[in-house]
Amino acid sequence: MKNKTSLNLTLVTLLGLFSSNSFCQPVSDRAVIPVALTLNQILRLNVEDGGNIEFVFNRIDDYETGIPNGAFYDTRLTVASSTRWQLDMGAEDANFIGVDNPANTLALTYAGFQITSAGNHTFGVELTDPATANAAAIPLPAFPVTVIGSAAAGAAGATNAGDVLDNIITINWEANTAAILGATVPLIDIDQTPDRYVTNVLLDLSIAP
Repeated sequence: MKNKTSLNLTLVTLLGLFSSNSFCQPVSDRAVIPVALTLNQILRLNVEDGGNIEFVFNRIDDYETGIPNGAFYDTRLTVASSTRWQLDMGAEDANFIGVDNPANTLALTYAGFQITSAGNHTFGVELTDPATANAAAIPLPAFPVTVIGSAAAGAAGATNAGDVLDNIITINWEANTAAILGATVPLIDIDQTPDRYVTNVLLDLSIAP
């Protein structure tokens, strides 16, 4: 009887332990940490060199065959952008205007430019050229003409978003050359009134469509 009673007590004790465990609830807690990334749009255009271009015609050759591009006639730009961008460019006026006499005018087509890239982004990959200014020298247009665009988002290769090492642009200027004149006759043939002819060339950096 004693052994049987002892066995019963042991079983009751074990059942009590299992019964107690079956009613225990797991304990946990939870916290939330918000994490956010705020992306501010960045567009930066900087003219680093060649912010004032002037061609001086003091030889007959200049009037006949023009003044070709050289390092002295280069404008160097850098673009830093967090998004796809485009560059619009052109003269502020419909013609060059005389400084000594504003009644004197000269067609914009006597000046022109070609655009080259010295950065990591290149034309035909990240950069596009709607005005074909990268393919050859073109006459100076009135503002605005899009001269640099971006590869489409999702296209093979990256877009033109990037830093100043990616987007180094050089505008190679020339004046009265056959490359930009086309059907326009050289200055030697138009008996142009001597003056200092000027216009402002506008550069506008914006988000590419």
